Amino acid sequence: MREVETVVVGSIESLLEEMVPKLGFQRTPVYRGQARASWSLLPGLFREEVARSEFKSWAELEAAFLVSWKERASGLLSHEPATELEWMSLGAQNGLPTRFSAWSDNALVALFFATDPAHSEEDGAVWRIMPGEASFTISLDYEQIPDQPRLYRPKRPSEAMRNQRVAFLSHPLPKEDASPETFEELFELGSDRLVLSKLVIPAEWKSYLRRRLAMMGVDHRSMFPGLAGLSQDLRDEIYSHTDSYEWIFPG
Repeated sequence: MREVETVVVGSIESLLEEMVPKLGFQRTPVYRGQARASWSLLPGLFREEVARSEFKSWAELEAAFLVSWKERASGLLSHEPATELEWMSLGAQNGLPTRFSAWSDNALVALFFATDPAHSEEDGAVWRIMPGEASFTISLDYEQIPDQPRLYRPKRPSEAMRNQRVAFLSHPLPKEDASPETFEELFELGSDRLVLSKLVIPAEWKSYLRRRLAMMGVDHRSMFPGLAGLSQDLRDEIYSHTDSYEWIFPG
C-alpha cells in the first residue's frame, strides 16, 4: 500500500524547495491549500448528505445540483459552457457542490488558502499531486466526466480561475448512498502512477507567511478580482501591524 509523504514547511523558502518543475507533457504538479491539516481531501459534493435529500445516490444529487445550476446561472454568465466539464468546473469554482475539488499549478496560491486567518490556531496543509502519466490529465473538453481520479484544466477559464491557475480533480462517485472515500484512501489503494504529499504549515507560521504572500502580490485581490477581494484585503491589512519599528528606525 502506498503512503502519503508528509513534510513540515515553516517558510516561503522551504515551500519553494518543495515546488516541483513540470514533469513532462500533461504532467504538471498541482497543489491544494486547506486551512486545517486534519481535513481530508474531499470535493464539495461529498460534504453534503444524500440521506437528507429526496435523492437515492450521489449521482442523482449531483445531477440535481447541475440541472438547477444550468437553469439559473445561464443569464449571469459571459459565455454559455459547451460541455459538462465546463459546466461542472464553473459550478465548482463558484461553490456548487460537485465531484470536483480545486487545485492550482501554483504552490503559492495553495499556501494562500492554507493560511486562512479564520483557522489561525490550527496547522494548515498544502497538498501536492505529482502525476506520473499524461493520461491523468483530461486533454479533450468533450470527454465524459471520468469515473476515476483525473485532472481537468478549463479551456475557457474565468478571471479568478486564470489568476488562481486552477485545475480541478474529479473524484469518483460512490455507489448509491455509500460513504465517499477520501482522495488519500483512493491514492493509498490505487494503481495510478502519481505521488501524493502533504506539506504541513504550522499554525504559528501562518500569520507571517500570509504577510509574506501579500508582499508578493498573492492576496484576495489577485485570487478574487473585484471589489469583494479588495474589501477582504483591507480587513486583513487592518490587523497586520507591528508595535516595534526599532529595526527600521534606529534610535
